[in-house]
Amino acid sequence: MDAIQAMCTRRSVRKYTEDPVKEEDLRKILDCGRLAPTGVNRQAWRFIVVTDAAVKAAVAEATDYGKFIASAPVVIAVAIGPDAACPNEDSAAAACNMLNAAHALGYGGCWIGSNGNATAERVGKVLRLPAGWKIYALFSVGVPAEEAHREKKRLEEVVSYNGF
Repeated sequence: MDAIQAMCTRRSVRKYTEDPVKEEDLRKILDCGRLAPTGVNRQAWRFIVVTDAAVKAAVAEATDYGKFIASAPVVIAVAIGPDAACPNEDSAAAACNMLNAAHALGYGGCWIGSNGNATAERVGKVLRLPAGWKIYALFSVGVPAEEAHREKKRLEEVVSYNGF
């Protein structure tokens, strides 16, 4: 699947089979996150891969809307350090790259809202973040057990030229 097709067909998946994410695929997914654009090229991120069932359960419990991630084979948290010039943008770019890479490799995923809210703080405690680091993105990855069919708005509904 090419990049355009991946971006045009990716949808959030919240149910997964018990099949594992292959290690070589996980490395590709993480590498795509590493290669995302980052403000002033600071690369002030750390990708925390959670595969341990007990840790996934604790992370899931710490979320407001992500209880389902406990059943995903992999959960990835994007932590941003204090040296980041653009923490929101950096984390979003990395997470989008990884979610699109996962989809291109045949996996599903779902981004859990965690930027700057209580979920981020609780998840950060579970993952033992050092001082100054915060969770800015959190998402699950696995082999889809369902086909996502959420319709997207038409291009004409979301694009304006030369002003709103």
